[in-house]
Amino acid sequence: MKNPQKFDEFMTALSLISFALGFVSALAGAAMPYVKGERQFMFYRYIVEVATSAIAGVVVFLLLKVTDIPEEWIAALTGVASFYGTRLMNVLYGLLVGRLKIIFLDSSKDEGRKKDDEQK
Repeated sequence: MKNPQKFDEFMTALSLISFALGFVSALAGAAMPYVKGERQFMFYRYIVEVATSAIAGVVVFLLLKVTDIPEEWIAALTGVASFYGTRLMNVLYGLLVGRLKIIFLDSSKDEGRKKDDEQK
């Protein structure tokens, strides 16, 4: 039988490991354009990219935490999300805006149909 206190401590430790992996991935992901020579290093820009990468990792961590995905997968996907940072934020933004447009377009079509039915 599981000891609930030890299990909770393990899950807390696994969550902390996920955040640590996300932070290290954010540091590495933000450094990639500078390592490849695509950009000249600017400290302020690097810090901003690390912050956005870390935020992307936290967003993905929180989204996955409410699902039934195993903790190991959550940690891995958090690290990947943190590594890709800004690029992932742009993808998530596109998906969210696309979904909202579909929802609002469908609701406006339904309202238009109701008005047409009322006029008849």
